[in-house]
Amino acid sequence: MRILIISDIHANWHALEAILEKESFEHLIFLGDAVDFGPNPKECTRFLMKSSTGCFYGVRGDHDHAMAYGINCQCIKELRDLASTTRHWGEDMLVSDEIGFLRRLPFHDSFDIGGLNFKILHEYDGLNYNFDFKSEDTEAFILSGHSHKPFLTRIGNKTFLNPGSVGQPRDFNPRASYAVIEDGEPSIKRVSYDIERTVKDLQCSNLPKYVKGKLISMLVIGGFVIH
Repeated sequence: MRILIISDIHANWHALEAILEKESFEHLIFLGDAVDFGPNPKECTRFLMKSSTGCFYGVRGDHDHAMAYGINCQCIKELRDLASTTRHWGEDMLVSDEIGFLRRLPFHDSFDIGGLNFKILHEYDGLNYNFDFKSEDTEAFILSGHSHKPFLTRIGNKTFLNPGSVGQPRDFNPRASYAVIEDGEPSIKRVSYDIERTVKDLQCSNLPKYVKGKLISMLVIGGFVIH
């Protein structure tokens, strides 16, 4: 049994495509934020919609929520303008069923796959979610995204995993980040993709020049520097 775990795609179809070309899987888990920052919100959202007819589990990220309801995303101030500008731009690219899909994604979910117990959400701080596991003996995975930085640790019978960001890594490694659970064993993986294709898509957009410059810089260095 092979499970692919992705998060924080942020409208970067070329990064997601590189993962899909490399990995086979029976189940797909999406941990939020399909949209904002990148040039391909429609392609990324449509992929998730198509996947949701199969063995798919997903949650709504803060950027998905903002796009779905036309509100501001409460991200850090250094990224707030980029998020707002790309959200307004991306709204014109999504049609009603795509917006409806984002609205229908839950904020968190619980399910079993092959005897493994999963709890998934976009942001996990260890305080606001009191997960009721079926048994202390149950093999449990708590999966979250949001930080754009991969993380994997095991405490007792619980595994805490953040797959990092598909489309906008922030650990200064520009390769697309994701995770795989194969026969119960989790691993974080990276794959190089053609960043220049994403850069070209941004350059061809009608986003403001300063926004495109900042977004391209973040893609190339795999992060951003707070001044």
